Amino acid sequence: MSFFGLFWGILGTLIYIGRDKFSFWKTSSFVFHSKQEAIASAEKNEKKGIILLLTPRACGDCGVSTTLLEELDSLGWSIVRLEEEDPDYETILSDDRFSEILPAIQESKPAWGVFNLGEELLITRPGLPSRSDLETIL
Repeated sequence: MSFFGLFWGILGTLIYIGRDKFSFWKTSSFVFHSKQEAIASAEKNEKKGIILLLTPRACGDCGVSTTLLEELDSLGWSIVRLEEEDPDYETILSDDRFSEILPAIQESKPAWGVFNLGEELLITRPGLPSRSDLETIL
């Protein structure tokens, strides 16, 4: 009987807190932390390309919400979110093609870029991508 009560107590607490607190469960299937994984997934799932989100440690989540990630995924893009702990983070920033967004990263602000499936960089910008930004790319 106590197991039954414990189960309902935990379940009730999770429902009361809200599932948004556990959003990492929802995003793990379509947000990658490696460009190569995202490319493989994009090719397999016939996505338009790869959106790269760079988030410095000092900015926390940088306003990258689960809703934004789900919207980008629903628009047909694979998403790579790189944080300072990820192995590709320094490699990406050392690439000359990302010189336009380096000032934003150094100010602890997010930045983004878009790759096509041939790994050609199409655009880089500081901030976060919007629907209108992505509609003008392809």
